[in-house]
Amino acid sequence: MLGAILALSARSAGLAQNSTPDLTTVSLQDLMNIKVTSVSKKEEKLSKTAAAVYVITQEDIRRSGALNIPDLLRMVPGMDVAQVDANSWAISSRGFNDLYANKLLVMIDGRSVYDPAFGGVSWDLQNVPLEDIERIEVIRGPGATVWGANAVNGVINIMTKSAKATQRALVTSGAGSETTVRGLAQYGGKVRGNGYYRFFGQYFNDRSMVNSAGNRAADEWHSPNVGFRSDWDLTPRDSLTVEGDAYQSHEGQTVNSFLSLTPPFVATFNQLTRATGGSVLGRWNHKFSDRSDTSVQAYYDGISRDAFGLHEDRNTLDFQFQHHLALGARQDIVWGLGYRLDSFYIRPSYAVSMNPPSRTDQLFSSFIQDEIRLSDSFWVSLGSKFEHNNYTGFEYEPSVRMLWSRNDREALWGAVSRAIRQPTLEDVDVRVNSRVFPGPGGLLALASTFGDPHFKSEDLLAYELGYRIQPSLRFSVDLSSFCNDYHHLRTVGLADPFLESSPPPLHLVVPTIFSNAMHGDTYGAEISSTFSAFNWWSVSPGYSWLKMNLHAEPGSLASAGYQLAAGDSPQNQFQLRSYGNLPHHLEFDPAVYYVDRLPNQGVASHTRLDLRLGWRPREAVEFSVVGQNLLQPLHFEFGSHGLTQPAQIRRSVYGEITWRF
Repeated sequence: MLGAILALSARSAGLAQNSTPDLTTVSLQDLMNIKVTSVSKKEEKLSKTAAAVYVITQEDIRRSGALNIPDLLRMVPGMDVAQVDANSWAISSRGFNDLYANKLLVMIDGRSVYDPAFGGVSWDLQNVPLEDIERIEVIRGPGATVWGANAVNGVINIMTKSAKATQRALVTSGAGSETTVRGLAQYGGKVRGNGYYRFFGQYFNDRSMVNSAGNRAADEWHSPNVGFRSDWDLTPRDSLTVEGDAYQSHEGQTVNSFLSLTPPFVATFNQLTRATGGSVLGRWNHKFSDRSDTSVQAYYDGISRDAFGLHEDRNTLDFQFQHHLALGARQDIVWGLGYRLDSFYIRPSYAVSMNPPSRTDQLFSSFIQDEIRLSDSFWVSLGSKFEHNNYTGFEYEPSVRMLWSRNDREALWGAVSRAIRQPTLEDVDVRVNSRVFPGPGGLLALASTFGDPHFKSEDLLAYELGYRIQPSLRFSVDLSSFCNDYHHLRTVGLADPFLESSPPPLHLVVPTIFSNAMHGDTYGAEISSTFSAFNWWSVSPGYSWLKMNLHAEPGSLASAGYQLAAGDSPQNQFQLRSYGNLPHHLEFDPAVYYVDRLPNQGVASHTRLDLRLGWRPREAVEFSVVGQNLLQPLHFEFGSHGLTQPAQIRRSVYGEITWRF
């Protein structure tokens, strides 16, 4: 089917006017020279980075037809994106996928959105307007040397456009079979001097999906959010950025949970989740010279959320200082200091509680990385992050990276890195009641899982090797491979039963406790390529392969089921995206994604086809129609997790108009 579509596109595009944009130069020549900052916290060419980096550009975003950030991440080889229901996703890199995948660090303009209470990222709350994203830099593999704890299997840095680049007004409006309404209104302007600003307001309402019984699920979702960004050139050497946002989110979920010690004990029911929050960030950059510059960043992030009967208030203050210094002709040093304060209050629910319910954690950090040019074609980067947290004390995360490159079109690189997944509040303080069953002597028995106050950091030693080449202006290939060695992975183990009288009646608690009783290794490879067959058509295939082996420690009481977590991530993934420019300012952009089965989740393999047809009669106006999941009416992408019941993803069609004036 796709081959016939592409053939028809090629035949039609042969009649395109000479004014058709040259996709060859846009997607290849510029891509190899694009500047990225997420690998070493300083600008460097993509072609000269010693890491598995993938950049989602603004053009990729515009032509993807995606309505959210998770759908954008599907195009990254080695990134596992699985939608759980209408408002939640499981997203990870190089294995260990979960609804709260805790080995992936995600940032928006340098502000971490990783959840220090439960781990992972609440993707439903990351609703940056896609029109304002400059690019998304994705590192597959450790990034802990500069970014610190939790940058274990990858780093995602979402970078928004400067206010100067978004002047005047922007309005988008759309609707479809799964989205009843979606809209964005934005205005950007200039103030006296060299200051620029933008304000936006955004709203969407997504319909519910389909549950396992084939009925309408209870996962409908709607959310308004507002935000601003301002950029100031204070002097020729000083610049200031201030940005912020505020949001609300109302989401439905189907929950299967323990309720009480009286019948029915455990029930399946629908529940509304509410969240409100916001953030504000300021960053000052000062340039001493072409060889020395500093950056000071501070932000506040707060959230109040009600989910699963549990109420969470969390406030975060974060401060970062960074200095970039070039020494002589061969050394380039980046170093910095950081401080983070997290304050929590979590009111217990029917199944989940924290002991104590409130807590304040501090994180002190510093890092240094030195890039040494040993010759005109060979570089070595040495560095480490040093941190002190309230759970495990002092931690270090060093790395060695090497790169050989004769020119901007070819590079061979390798790396050895250590990274840690820092314990969360859940790991040490949580209690989760799961089920009731008959106990000895007529007592009720309650199965509960407890956190471990002595929980250790999970740690990784990673070995990576990669090669990228652009043999011609029309063709590029990027290959990376890895072998990861994990220790102190989280499991649950048995503990001694005890009697408990509160809440009544008297009952026997049969506990399990979090522990670090598993180790394992993963290895795999990822390849991506871009081929511009003609000036009006390009195609980008990608493939990733992953193998996971997890083992309980000898003599431990770790639950053997945790070893099956290797089956939560697909072994094979394949994607094929195409951009085609047709006559009369039309754009045709198909994309195919294949995801292997998830044996531990009971989820079959599936193939997803997305199609976008766009029309740009002039630069300021754009119409688009997008079809998603077109090959099957319904399919699961992930299984149940904890209390949340999954839903089936439906075939959908969506239309949108964008107007800039």
